[in-house]
Amino acid sequence: MRLIDKFYCIQTEIFGDGSQKSTEGVASIRTELIRPSIRFLNSDGSSMASPYRIIHRKKLVVNPFVDSNEYFNKVDFLFLSKTFGFEIEEHPIHKGYFLSVLKINALYTTPGEIILIEEEGRVYILIEFIRWSSEDKPRGAGEDSLGEDITYVHGIWENPLLTEEIISKIKGEN
Repeated sequence: MRLIDKFYCIQTEIFGDGSQKSTEGVASIRTELIRPSIRFLNSDGSSMASPYRIIHRKKLVVNPFVDSNEYFNKVDFLFLSKTFGFEIEEHPIHKGYFLSVLKINALYTTPGEIILIEEEGRVYILIEFIRWSSEDKPRGAGEDSLGEDITYVHGIWENPLLTEEIISKIKGEN
C-alpha cells in the first residue's frame, strides 16, 4: 500500500449565472478543492487519463438498522478508520450508528466517502469529505442540483490493504 500525496487536478468553479472557471495543476492530499476532477500522475510526471476508469463509491458509515450487505459493519469500519486514518463517531441518538467525521471546518456535516478506482490495471482508494463553501449553501436551484462545491481529499492510496468483504461492499456486490 502506497500513499499518493500529489495528483493532477482540474478544479471547476461554477458561478450563479452558469459561467465556469477552471484551474488545473498538481495538487496535494489534505487539501480543500473546488469540484475536483482527479487524475493520477505517471512516474514521468504526466497525468493518467484512461477512458477505462471504473469508480465505485460508498458512504463511510455503519448502519445496523438496515441490510448488513448495504453498509460496513463495525469491525470493518474500525479497520478502515485505523488503516486510512479518519475519525469516527457514534451518532448521539441512534446507538450503533457510526459515521466518519472531519473536524477541520464546522461546515463538514456529512460522512465521508470511500472511492475505489480501477484504472490501467491499478487499484486506488480515495477518501474524501464534501461541504458547501459557505453557510448560505447554494445561490440558486441550479447550483443546488450540483451538490456541495468543496471537496477535502483526505488521502489516496495505491494497492490499498483491503479485505474481499470490504471491496465487495464498496462495489455494491451482495
